[in-house]
Amino acid sequence: MSPIPASLRFPLGLAALLLVVFLVYAPGLSGDFVFDDFANIVANKKVHAEKVDLQSLSTAAGAYQGPIGRPLATMGFAVDHALGGRDPLAFKLHSLIVHLVNTLLVLLLCRRLMAIDGASTTPAWVPWAIAALWSIHPLQVSTVLYVVQRMEMLAVMFLLMGLLAYLHGRMLQIQGSRGWPWLVASGALAATGLLAKESAVLFPLFTLALEATVLRFRAAGGRTTKVLKAGYAAVVVIGIIGYFALFVPRFGAPAAFDNRDFTLQERMLTQLRVLPMYLKQVLLPLPGSMTFYYDDFPKSSGWLSPPTTLFGGVLLAGLLALAWALRRAIPLVALGLFWFFVPHLLTSGAVNLELAFEHRNYLAILGVLIATTAGLRKLRWRPSPEAALAATVAVVGMLAALSGIRAATWGDPLVLAMDMVARSPTSARASSDLGSIYARYAMAHPGSPYLDFALNEFQRGAKLPGASPLPEQGLILLSIAGGRPVQDSWWEQLYAKLRSNPIGPQEVMAVTGLLSERLKGTPVDDIALAEAYGILMERGGASAEAYLGFANHAENYLRDDALAERLYVAAMASDSMSPEYAQRVLFALATEGKQRFLDSAAREAVRRGLVDED
Repeated sequence: MSPIPASLRFPLGLAALLLVVFLVYAPGLSGDFVFDDFANIVANKKVHAEKVDLQSLSTAAGAYQGPIGRPLATMGFAVDHALGGRDPLAFKLHSLIVHLVNTLLVLLLCRRLMAIDGASTTPAWVPWAIAALWSIHPLQVSTVLYVVQRMEMLAVMFLLMGLLAYLHGRMLQIQGSRGWPWLVASGALAATGLLAKESAVLFPLFTLALEATVLRFRAAGGRTTKVLKAGYAAVVVIGIIGYFALFVPRFGAPAAFDNRDFTLQERMLTQLRVLPMYLKQVLLPLPGSMTFYYDDFPKSSGWLSPPTTLFGGVLLAGLLALAWALRRAIPLVALGLFWFFVPHLLTSGAVNLELAFEHRNYLAILGVLIATTAGLRKLRWRPSPEAALAATVAVVGMLAALSGIRAATWGDPLVLAMDMVARSPTSARASSDLGSIYARYAMAHPGSPYLDFALNEFQRGAKLPGASPLPEQGLILLSIAGGRPVQDSWWEQLYAKLRSNPIGPQEVMAVTGLLSERLKGTPVDDIALAEAYGILMERGGASAEAYLGFANHAENYLRDDALAERLYVAAMASDSMSPEYAQRVLFALATEGKQRFLDSAAREAVRRGLVDED
């Protein structure tokens, strides 16, 4: 058999790698939407495009709230909806394609890094192994098949392209050629990533890690080296000032974490245990260690509460010290360690985010793999090249099997929900998912035992620590649909949670979900429903759209104009009310002749500066 021509080796190898990655994730393409997918996609009408045109894409570009929004991702969701409606298949397949592109980019980046570090001593298959391990790692399954995390994958895609452009430009400078255009292009690519997710803002820190390790600010001209060092010094100073001037005051305020059951200090301390957990999951991806939901992850309230907080802090400090110490002797080990920490600077910093999520490791996994590979190659004892390759193939095969099994679990909504509860029985979110799946099956198969399964799971989940009011919502709606009596205690439990829980998306969804079903004709108790959204009105935290929905119910179902008036005012007082939205609401009230509501809502809108007084 004649050897494969050199010109065909890379494309054939790439095709084989991408095929393996596709086959690993393919069993999960039949799965359903999960968790935040519902708020960002299923319930977000702005991405429900019927066809791909300028108008639908423009609408979708504004589907995510924020200073910039995430238009690249939301426009992609609109395209998916235009192609396949609300069937998750089109969405998941699109996400898998993005992951395949990122696999190629990771391969190219690793080849470039190995070439810079020393091509003569690095086997040609090492970059391929790193790319394979990164792309099929079991931890990646919950990113690739969790549709809303395409935001993260798109941001990483532009980061990777930016890093490749940056490396190319810097190598040109080291060789004495003109590399600045490539550096400018790298910045433009990273900036484009901001249109997918804010994590792309970390690009300068990724490149700073490159300079501190493999590049070392080298250039053929001394002036270029001075400019680079001065530029990065300015970036660090501006970054530190910006962080403490913007982020810390904003999230350090007493009310900044009112929607959480932890404080800023507790969050920061908990990250000293979360990051080591991530490291363990990357290096030892046992199925039982990856639960997807971490709402039951215990927070740290002090350095020794629990003691692993201090141990985790010592470990992380030791890894950072090791990276700094090895930045010249073994630069790729240092680079990999730095690249593990950089992606977590935002998600593990002083930002009001949840304590842990697996998708936060999407790019950080690459750093761990680079550091581990470079470290193994520096060991005094080395296996033969054949043995090293065979061991690597075995590890790749093992991870492919684990990921394939996990992907298959994600491919069946009921199996996934049951698996999540089995792995994390104290997770209120996992319980809520399982109860919802049972409820869906119960509605599709009247008279089946699924109705009792759902009611039992909702009752179990309602009692879990930190549970939201969603189980009570499920109990109420499912009992009505199944012809079972609605217990007064379920409403009382729902009220109690609305009064005591931090008001977050799940608390609001519990009430808006009841309202939505009432508007569809479900005989939900109007008085009980009004008491629920009255609590939300008193505590604040719901969106302007939710308050307007409550006002509609109070006006048309309860005939309580006084309550409706207060709700219109609450809508105008909501942080989510924009000037454009306020003007539309006021215009609608004026057109419908609802003068009482118009006057009160307009006064609040003027007070907040949403509209002019005249």
